[in-house]
Amino acid sequence: MIGFLLHALLIGSLVFLAISLLKIKVTPVSVTAVTLVVAMTISTVSLATQILWQGIAPVSHQITLTRFVVAMNPDQKALVKSINVEIGEEVKQGDVLFELDKTQFQATVDQYAADLNSSKAEVDRLSAALDLSDATIARLEAQANAAVAERDANQKLLRAGSPAVAELNVLKLTKAAEAAEAAVVEAEASKQQAVFALASGEAKVRSTQGLLDNATADLDRTTYTAPADGVMINWQARPGTITASLRAAAVGTFMETGNERVVAVYPQNLLRNVKPGDDAEIAFKSRPGAVAEGKVLRIANYTGEGQFTASGDVPVLANLGSKGFFAVLIELNDPELAASLGLGEAGSATIYTKSSGIFHAIGKLYMKLISLVYYLP
Repeated sequence: MIGFLLHALLIGSLVFLAISLLKIKVTPVSVTAVTLVVAMTISTVSLATQILWQGIAPVSHQITLTRFVVAMNPDQKALVKSINVEIGEEVKQGDVLFELDKTQFQATVDQYAADLNSSKAEVDRLSAALDLSDATIARLEAQANAAVAERDANQKLLRAGSPAVAELNVLKLTKAAEAAEAAVVEAEASKQQAVFALASGEAKVRSTQGLLDNATADLDRTTYTAPADGVMINWQARPGTITASLRAAAVGTFMETGNERVVAVYPQNLLRNVKPGDDAEIAFKSRPGAVAEGKVLRIANYTGEGQFTASGDVPVLANLGSKGFFAVLIELNDPELAASLGLGEAGSATIYTKSSGIFHAIGKLYMKLISLVYYLP
């Protein structure tokens, strides 16, 4: 409305000036003709100016302020024991937001801890048995070696014709040596069984340790803390609520503070000169009369209109197309101001490209006027 009134006032002033300077006789026809000429001239100049202005200092009236918003999704089924913060309460990173009942999770941890201790004790016993097997084998090998040596010595004497050595005695010594060697073989087989049993016991220890680690992690996840400085903006659970192990079932919503971004939507053709690092000004409706400064972080040169959903259907070409908008992410220069703004703030933004000139001054004046207009209801 203000723009229309200013436009009409400008046309009227120029018509009066043209009639006065050219000394045109004032008639309805002459006034109409001069008005048409002035209006067409102004429109042409205005269009050209608008094209240049929007290419050098593009303006967007479709902006919003965003923050990271996290859904609090417990991944286990349990009873909500306590809610530790209220909606709208500011918290620091690490502050406890809510807790689940630990009973079932603590019982599982205790069970696996007991199983782990038992498995470790069994490994210790098997390790001791293996050590005993080594000692037994060493003793039996010594006995076998002694028996073989005694048999061999008596066989030599027997072959030498010694009357003191009876053939029956050599036969007994031979059987004794064979028995001793068989005992060594049996002991080595028992050792091998002990090695297998020890390996199995150690594997069970590792498996039980893994189960205990998982159970401990589940127990730790019964206490949910703030992932960053922020505010709880919603609760969908109270003490006594049973959580579900489905990711879609959030118990609350957490909003991070300190990472605010302004998202401004522009027609794609107006972003041809915009680059990361360009200066920007933003006027927020909640702060009429004030203009904030910022810098372009990046251009989000993608839109969901270009995404195709995988299906067995052939796309209907008549439905394809895009409205031709991209988003620009702007970071505010004043962190305190950014932290004080609300999620979803509305307003206007102007980006000042590296193509300097009078249009930057026009853009700054325009942003100041826009900020003043926000005083109006």
